[in-house]
This record gives sequence, structure tokens and C-alpha cells, in this order.
Amino acid sequence: MMKRRDFVLNSLKGVMAVSVGGLLPACEFSNKNTDSFKIDKIELFRYDSNIPRYFSWGTWYNRQQVFLKLTSGNHVGWSETNGSTNNPDLDLNIWAQFLRPLLGINVYDAYKKIKENQVESSNFSVPQLEFIEMNLLDLIGRIENKPAVELLGLKGTAAVPGLFCILNNDLREVEQNIYKAIDQKLDTHVKFKMYGKKEFDLQIAEMARKLLGEKAFILSDVNKGYKDWSQVEQLAEILIDLNKAGLNACEDPAKLTNEQWIQLQNEVGDLDLIPDYVLRPAWEGIGRIEAGMGRYFNMHPDTMGSFHHLPAMSEKIKSFDAGIMIGDASLVGPACSAWQQVAIGVGASWVEAIEKQEDSEAYLNCVITKPTFRNNEGRFAMKKVPGFGVELDEDKLKSFCAQSVSII
Repeated sequence: MMKRRDFVLNSLKGVMAVSVGGLLPACEFSNKNTDSFKIDKIELFRYDSNIPRYFSWGTWYNRQQVFLKLTSGNHVGWSETNGSTNNPDLDLNIWAQFLRPLLGINVYDAYKKIKENQVESSNFSVPQLEFIEMNLLDLIGRIENKPAVELLGLKGTAAVPGLFCILNNDLREVEQNIYKAIDQKLDTHVKFKMYGKKEFDLQIAEMARKLLGEKAFILSDVNKGYKDWSQVEQLAEILIDLNKAGLNACEDPAKLTNEQWIQLQNEVGDLDLIPDYVLRPAWEGIGRIEAGMGRYFNMHPDTMGSFHHLPAMSEKIKSFDAGIMIGDASLVGPACSAWQQVAIGVGASWVEAIEKQEDSEAYLNCVITKPTFRNNEGRFAMKKVPGFGVELDEDKLKSFCAQSVSII
């Protein structure tokens, strides 16, 4: 019978991620005796949200976030991913089977093999890889008593503005959410989903600028929703009009080639373009992005698939004289703090992955401590702690979750 370790090594085999332009460092782990650090326990928690989120391509009426806790001796790691959407019957006993091979193996071996799978022909999906790596960075950071961002070689310490995201296609609800942003003092950077319908999108931009004032940075995400164009000049005219209406920046306005991105940015004047999809996953995006495609680039959670590629990607973006955006995947829990720490570490211009007042309410009631917080200026700052540093009251968490399971 195949031993668990042999099964794991066979099931996780792949090609080791290679560096791009010499920029990709190995994570800075210590030379401790690592043989004693095994993954002893795998626990999962299903945290549901029934707040609809509207996109140009469809609607999430509900979503099932999954929190992961890995235990090695006295150390734990936490992570989060979007387990599914519009699937209230999600069963973690079935969903979580991809994690079973991790049980009982060395923590450092697990991290190495996840890195080896960050390739096109992986045994895991992109979100699964990111989900596991986030947790292992948290766990190893606690084992080594080092912050996860330090393990990644990230040096930034300056607090970062949070971005309030509005995903509504009803103008009355858009207006109500703008007032929520103002009430929560998250009105310096506000993002709106737009829908590829120029007249409706113009109404959103005009309302946003009127209510948020001249100092706010207002951006939109169209999720490649503008399709009624054949020449880049036609798309540029739409975006110029949105800029005149009050929009500062636009993320993924349409499906574009690199050449079209560059041409479009040259033609839309003061409007900042923000490529997103082209960066996914990180090990491919790092070789795909080019200078001139936009003035910011979105390193989007749940789609990067890798944390250890992010330092090199961020340096490449900075070499373009462009800014970095840390996006969101409608995260609600421990991944928010992890991505806020990454945002600070890479020197991002803003971070969208923040705890949401309604979605995250139950989760925040379970938090014992977390290293990220809003400072006196309303920006997201962090204390240096081992790993990503979130500590949760598990009894409370289980009481709020739709399902909790252990893999044994």
C-alpha cells in the first residue's frame, strides 16, 4: 500500500516555478530542523453571505466563503477562499478533498510542492494554490516567529488607503452605498461596478462625483463588459466621456490585447487604465504585462494563485512607473488581513480586500486579534507579528458558520 508521504509527493508533482528576469527570490525560511513540523490537522469552516453582488456578466446571489485552519504542533495557519457562489448546498466534505494529501506531511515540503504546482499543468486550481500558500505562509511565519511579508521579502511599511467597492445595478442602491462609504470614512477611494452600457454607466459616474466630491478617487470595473466597438478609438470615446462625468480610472473596460491596452491608455488622456485579467495567474502574468498598458495594475486575490511571485511582479510594475492595486474577491475574513499586509509590503496605492461592515460582521465578532487596523488617517496599517497573525475564537466561529469539518 502506498504510504501517505509517497502519495503526496506523487500527487503534488510539477515543475518548479522559474524566476523571471532574475527577480523571483525563494522565500526566506530559516535552517531549522524542519522534520518535526508536520501538518497534524486540517479544519474548514463555511461562512455564508447572502448579500447579492452584481457584475456585467451575471449576479452572485449568495456565496460560500471557506476558512482553512492548518495545525502543526502548537502552531496554526489561517486562510480563506471563495468556495462557491449561488451554491447554498455546498458540502465541505466533498469540496475539501483536494486538501487531504496535505495531512501528515512536513510543512516545508508542502510549501515546496505547492510552489512546484504553480504552473499551467497543475494538479490544483489557481484559487486552491493561493488558498494553501496563504495558509502555509501564515503557519511557517508562526513557526519561525517571522511576519509572512518578511518571509516574502516585502519591505514596505507605509499605511495604505482602503477602497470601498459598490456592486449594485440599481441607482437607488448605488446612492445608498455611497452614503455608507462616507459614513464609514472610506470615501477617498471608491470603486463602482459598471455594466458596459454607456448611458447607465455615465449616470453612476455622475452620481459618484456629485456625492463624493472632487477629492475622491473614483474608479470602475467593467469586467470586460464593453463589447460594442470595433476600433480602439470607439472605446476611447466612451471612456473619455466617463472621465468627463467624474471617473478617474477604469479596470478591464473590454477584452484587449497588449497592443490595444497601450493604444487605449495613450488615447484616453487623464483617465487611468487598470489591467486585471492579464495578470492572472501571477506566474504567467508576470511575463505578460508590458509598460504602457495602464497606470495601475491590479494584483487580484483568488486569481494570482501565488504569493511568492508577487514581490517580482510588484517590482516589474514599479519599473513601468505604474502603481499597484490590491483588488478583492469579495473576501470577508482572514484573507482580508493577509492581503492588507501584502498591500503594505508592496507599497500599493490602495487595497480593496477589506473587511465589509455587513458581510464581515459575524467574522469580526470571532476575531481575538489581527495585526491590521485603520490608523488615525483612516488608512490600513499593520503591526509586525509572526505569520499573517489572525487569531480567532473557534467556538464563536463554529456558531456562525453553516458547516465546519475536520479532515482526518
